[in-house]
Amino acid sequence: PSFLDFGAVSLESVLSVVIMLVFAWWAIFTLVVIYHWARYARDSWMAVPAIALHLAASAWIFVFATGGLH
Repeated sequence: PSFLDFGAVSLESVLSVVIMLVFAWWAIFTLVVIYHWARYARDSWMAVPAIALHLAASAWIFVFATGGLH
C-alpha cells in the first residue's frame, strides 16, 4: 500500500514535525513553570532574570534547531 511507502516522506519533513512537537511541549512546560514561579516565588530577586534567560536560551535553541530546515 502507498501509505507504507516511506520514501515519499522526506526526512526533513519528519524532523520539522518532531521539532515543532518538542517545541510545543517545551512552550507549554515553560508557561506553566513561569506561572508557578511568578505566583509562588515572586519575592525572589532571581525570578525575573532566570525567566528572561530561560526564554532567550529557548528561543536561540529553537531558531538553531529549525534554521537549516526548509
